[in-house]
Amino acid sequence: MKRNGGAAGVDKVSIEEVKKYGEERFVQEVAEALRTERYRVSHVRRVHIPKPGQPGRTRPLGIPTLKDRVVQMAVKLVVEPLFETAFLPCSFGFRPKKTPRMALARVARSINEGYAHVVDVDLQSYFDTIDHNLLMELVERRVGDKRVLRLIRAWLKAGVMEEGKVRQPVRGSPQGGVISPLLSNLFLHEVDRQWCRPEGISIGLVRLVRYADDMVLLAKTEAEARQAWQRLQEQFTALRLTVNQEKSQVTTVTNGFAFLGFEFRRPTGRWLYMWPRAKAVNHIRERVRQVTRSFHVSARLDEVIRQLNPVLNGWCTYFRAGNSNRAFHKIDWAVRSEIQLWLRRKHRCTWPRAKGKWNYRYLHERCRLYRMVGKVSHLEGLR
Repeated sequence: MKRNGGAAGVDKVSIEEVKKYGEERFVQEVAEALRTERYRVSHVRRVHIPKPGQPGRTRPLGIPTLKDRVVQMAVKLVVEPLFETAFLPCSFGFRPKKTPRMALARVARSINEGYAHVVDVDLQSYFDTIDHNLLMELVERRVGDKRVLRLIRAWLKAGVMEEGKVRQPVRGSPQGGVISPLLSNLFLHEVDRQWCRPEGISIGLVRLVRYADDMVLLAKTEAEARQAWQRLQEQFTALRLTVNQEKSQVTTVTNGFAFLGFEFRRPTGRWLYMWPRAKAVNHIRERVRQVTRSFHVSARLDEVIRQLNPVLNGWCTYFRAGNSNRAFHKIDWAVRSEIQLWLRRKHRCTWPRAKGKWNYRYLHERCRLYRMVGKVSHLEGLR
């Protein structure tokens, strides 16, 4: 939590306050409350954060108290290995030693092996619609300790506080909780079992690749893809999940599809290409604009660049797989333009002077502004 700069929950206890109080003392008191069964789950603070690349749209985030997050992590460390023994190779999200890059490589390899028909799946508000009773039945298959089961059930049932009002949820596992990704994986593991064997071999003629609730089915023929889509919808109905029919589709690699922030496409008779979606590019440009314009014109250029570089490095590290260089060129240009605009205001000069004085060489070589171009790396399975 310290490393991530964790926000306070409904009790308003922050990381800084815990440091002053004493971290060891804080942890020991939480442990004692658990041992004596005096620990009680607090309400979850609900906030809404902007959706990347979708101006005006937000997604709900549940923030438990620091104490609840500590206990959730303790439980996760104990029960995760129990579930990991059953999880299947087609699942890549929020799992030890699994990364988005592995999921992307699995999709690329499948396409190059002839799986050219794609079922692009989108679940509507997945984390908010998980059925508590069904989820607890799945948990109880591998966890027998009643105290742990009571804790998990209490976290699911914890009241959600928003604008001073508390709502008691009947469904869902709040995004923001430490244990929520593990529970969401356990729920969709029931889908995985119908499509993948423990050794990674597909059941039938269709392959499933899933990263949390983001998933695609890959088939060699349109008929197989449509049959798989019908079967998958029946599975979702059994789990009481809702499919977003507007965003879900049966398509082909020639027409293209999106997965984990990338656009995949293979023109007829050509190689497979993948690059960052326009939504992702717009998001990083907006983030650069926010960071740069947060500085007053009295600030120094090196301070602005010091704040920008980690943002650019993080985004580039994720999207450097595939054919991203064209997008990187556009982003590098947009970053320079934003800084030049800030410098123009700072020094009250014209655009031609700003672009000439603080040019490519000055910003990237002298001031060490992070440059994305040239950072693309090979992705296994992509030709």
